[in-house]
Amino acid sequence: MQILSHFSSKASSTLSSLSLPRLSLSTALNFRRRPSKFPFYPSNNFGIPRLPLLACSLSSGRSQQQAPMDSPPPEATAASVDSVTHDLQNQSLAGDEKIRKSESNGVSNTQRVRLKLEDLNWDNSFTRELPGDPRTDTIPREVLHACYTKVSPSAEVENPQLVAWSESVAEFLDLDPKEFERPDFPLLFSGASPLVGSLPYAQCYGGHQFGMWAGQLGDGRAITLGEVLNSKSERWELQLKGAGKTPYSRFADGLAVLRSSIREFLCSEAIHNLGIPTTRALCLVTTGKFVTRDMFYDGNPKEEPGAIVCRVSPSFLRFGSYQIHAAREKEDLEIVRTLADYAIRHHFPHIENMSRSESLSFNTGNEEVLDLTSNKYAAWVVEVAERTASLVARWQGVGFTHGVLNTDNMSILGLTIDYGPFGFLDAFDPSYTPNTTDLPGRRYCFANQPDIGLWNIAQFTRTLVAAKLIDDKEANYAMERYGTKFMDDYQAIMTKKLGLPKYIKQLISKLLNNMAIDKVDYTNFFRLLSNIKADPNIPEEELLNPLKAVLLDIGQERKEAWISWMKIYIEELASSGISDEERKASMNAVNPKYVLRNYLCQSAIDAAEQGDFEEVRRVLKVMERPYDEQPGMEKYARLPPAWAYRPGEMRVSRNLEVLKMGTISYLEALKLQEKLVADRKSHKIPDTLVTLQHPPTYTLGKRRTDHNLLIPETELKRIGAELYYTQRGGDITFHGPHQAILYPIIALHDMGLGARKYVEKLESTMIGLASLYGVKACPGNKCETGVWVGERKIGAIGVQISYGVTSDGLAFNIDPYLSYFKHIVPCGIANKDITSLRREMGLVLPTEDVVLDQLISCFASQFGYGDLVWKDAASVSSDNGETE
Repeated sequence: MQILSHFSSKASSTLSSLSLPRLSLSTALNFRRRPSKFPFYPSNNFGIPRLPLLACSLSSGRSQQQAPMDSPPPEATAASVDSVTHDLQNQSLAGDEKIRKSESNGVSNTQRVRLKLEDLNWDNSFTRELPGDPRTDTIPREVLHACYTKVSPSAEVENPQLVAWSESVAEFLDLDPKEFERPDFPLLFSGASPLVGSLPYAQCYGGHQFGMWAGQLGDGRAITLGEVLNSKSERWELQLKGAGKTPYSRFADGLAVLRSSIREFLCSEAIHNLGIPTTRALCLVTTGKFVTRDMFYDGNPKEEPGAIVCRVSPSFLRFGSYQIHAAREKEDLEIVRTLADYAIRHHFPHIENMSRSESLSFNTGNEEVLDLTSNKYAAWVVEVAERTASLVARWQGVGFTHGVLNTDNMSILGLTIDYGPFGFLDAFDPSYTPNTTDLPGRRYCFANQPDIGLWNIAQFTRTLVAAKLIDDKEANYAMERYGTKFMDDYQAIMTKKLGLPKYIKQLISKLLNNMAIDKVDYTNFFRLLSNIKADPNIPEEELLNPLKAVLLDIGQERKEAWISWMKIYIEELASSGISDEERKASMNAVNPKYVLRNYLCQSAIDAAEQGDFEEVRRVLKVMERPYDEQPGMEKYARLPPAWAYRPGEMRVSRNLEVLKMGTISYLEALKLQEKLVADRKSHKIPDTLVTLQHPPTYTLGKRRTDHNLLIPETELKRIGAELYYTQRGGDITFHGPHQAILYPIIALHDMGLGARKYVEKLESTMIGLASLYGVKACPGNKCETGVWVGERKIGAIGVQISYGVTSDGLAFNIDPYLSYFKHIVPCGIANKDITSLRREMGLVLPTEDVVLDQLISCFASQFGYGDLVWKDAASVSSDNGETE
């Protein structure tokens, strides 16, 4: 059984229909399909653009020197070439001599510059060199023709406290560590007191969220204080996350809670210490105020302690920083060029000053030659692609899943940025996602990260093509370089993790299959693997002894599979001629003992919320040396305790089949439900969720309250609506386009749920969705069914239960034509208004598919479904022989 292919097929249900979104760009890229080169899903068919086959011909003048992690392993793929980034950086650059002199005259540690906060060298090139918003208010609005808006931190603060800090970040800022002891430090880094020399602003950007263009996004709760130049002339931006509203906050409050701030602070530093490029974190302070948050998006908000983390990065520019201006076209296309020039000038100076050279000429097929030195933007996008590929390869190497790889969360510097629902693999599962919102399609699961990185690069190149900075050939080459660089780095990393002398695809693929079948702990397995002795004469019954701690509860058949793999592995080790001691040291240098598992974060959060910050600081210290043994700290390398597993992350969880039916008539839907209910009662199908929309339809229940239809039936045809009399309870309702309808066909007795609790969970499903958009919804009062926003109804519920199996369900108003509701007394509730998510938001929403998937995710979370299997109308037809 090909376990990895099995996992991939589940993860690909959403991605299989994924194509390049149609932005309003002047040029589109065309992609040729070929089988994926990426591991984890051998038979993957995600519908993401594949890498075009380009034969790369390098001149003999190319440098062969690379860092160990970047060098391709022996017998790498034929398409592998040395890093273009490396070549660009080794060009003869004007100004290189000045940089070398600066480095050679560096100050020793004992003489290092130690500055007070007032003495930091602020430069603020971003606001000086790029177009800004003429307004400085924080009213939610579309900000046009600007890269930023000047705003000041506005979070309410009361007796703020310093929770944790990073002395290594202070060191490269030239900041004296004694500054952390200042009584006013928490005030300065909560934004309550201004830092001398800072010039705060919020950045404007857009992005694709879950594969759909979301329009303007921007820094909704992050405010950049400015840029600091250190004694080495390195540029570092300081940014407060959770510091208050900006024009990009939409209807959110711009604040952050201690829970998420601790996670971001710890993971920023943990990822850095694992050797992975990332934004950093200088410090974390509490605000002394409470913030209301719905942690699980289940309609149960609560007050949590507020906090602010100071993030540090050379730049917070993202793919979306360029996309927003290209999407607006016209004069904003020139801003794409301005922003590209800015990035190259300050963050890719080797490209700005490169000399023309044949060493960066490539044969792209059809006898065409691509010279990257003839177009700095082409050289730049290739380097961005390679940095991104290398970053994703390193994530895969340590089992890190980002969770939300939207294009607005992708750094142009190839840094890990925006820590939200991240997670490290515990039990190895390629379909693992730490993001409950991502559960329906698992778009951003661990196995998909390499392809999603490519998809995001495709969006970035489209932006530069639209601005006429690169052409299609250069864009395609950048994507080819992404794939080649990813495979070079990933293969090198996996080779080192196993202590092998060369990359052996079949051996590594079989290992990953075994790990997936037996849910082996990713981190602990590779750490223990270094204890294997390269001795082919070890008795068979002793081969697995070094791995006993991770090969838990496996039967005889699985033991034989592991022994078979171990024999081949030991043969390869023995043939290398490397001593066991030398190999163990090299493997332990790339296989961490400690990673920031979610339960470690949660333990630190629980203590911090009670005012005890010592566990946060202790975890930070452990994560500073992830590859060391650290005697006495072994508990931080343990498997998660039982309480750490939540629905969606459990090793065993309930399945839910989701049928996406599109738009069908009310009668068709009724017949389909009747058949599914019968099948569910007889256990022919699992719990099932039908999602659909209806044409404009009024339904009257068996009480026949015709008086609540306010227009004659003869008028219905004129307004394009139909009327159906049903045998269900309830009063008159309306269903129509742009309304999300869920019909659950589930066995309540299997969950131990009664009718009342079931209805409450349906209410919480809609309340949870509304809260994602900052809309505060709640259940209705007595005799006011459904979900309400104040005095306005946004969601309806109709329940039918037969022998414990449900039908009917909920209808949530995304953006229906509200005029239809004026012709009835909805649900018999007079003098009440009907509203929609669009009306409450007042801004453009993501596509309805995105909102529907979020609603399904909220439903799955409420009812504890961890694994969703997707079907469409065609599959229903093929399953049943004919469409009911």
